[in-house]
Amino acid sequence: MAERQQLPPEAYARVFENIPEGQQILEELVARFGRNPYKPGGLDAQRATDFNAGGLEVVQFILRRINRAHGVDDGNDTEPAG
Repeated sequence: MAERQQLPPEAYARVFENIPEGQQILEELVARFGRNPYKPGGLDAQRATDFNAGGLEVVQFILRRINRAHGVDDGNDTEPAG
């Protein structure tokens, strides 16, 4: 299978900042998945924390791409492979 090429950061900025529905989607994603992922407790809580951290990483990836489109580099050059 051919390797998928990553979209440029400007594409993320266009979709999530310039399109009204994109703005609303990003706001919904941040509200739903942008919270602290930690769940106190035992093994089941650890699984919930790990699951929540996955959702948070997606939101952070989108926000990093938007920031890079605006010339902001957070120093995180190690983005997860997708």
